[in-house]
Amino acid sequence: MARNKRHLESKVKKEEIELVAMELLKEKGYDNTSMAEIARSAGVAANTIYWYFENKDDVLIAVLDRVVSQAIADMATLHEQTFRTRVLTLIDQIESSGSLMTDVHSRVNHSPKVQAWHEQFHRMVEHLSVSELINAEVCLDEAQLDAKLLIYVIEGLLAHPHKLHEREQIIDQTLKRILAK
Repeated sequence: MARNKRHLESKVKKEEIELVAMELLKEKGYDNTSMAEIARSAGVAANTIYWYFENKDDVLIAVLDRVVSQAIADMATLHEQTFRTRVLTLIDQIESSGSLMTDVHSRVNHSPKVQAWHEQFHRMVEHLSVSELINAEVCLDEAQLDAKLLIYVIEGLLAHPHKLHEREQIIDQTLKRILAK
């Protein structure tokens, strides 16, 4: 019985560290947040954090997984909304995570783990977009290419923030061109 409790306590502590790390990374960014600061803010010894995460990239990935899981869960509640509304909601969700996506792009060339996470994220968003486009009667070949285009538009909007009405116009124009085929 003690082993199960220890496992549960370990899982809870890891979640606590992830939540603290999420707030620090959102607030200060990857480069301005140290593992020691995450540990201190989570109330654990500096070396204890390494029981849960090999390095800061692993922390970043755990935080990103949380953000994306929440965004996907939120998107699922919008299944009756338009594709446009779901895309704009996804952008809002990711944008609310601060500089995390910018941090991902800055780490891609330095960390195979972050690069793998980024590629998996692209595949997931691409798969979801292809499904949406096929439902909108776009043929598979075009849907696959259009999904890539949509990902680049979304990433561009995240990397270069726009006013809400400009963002909506860009998404509207992109979807209009994609769906007009």
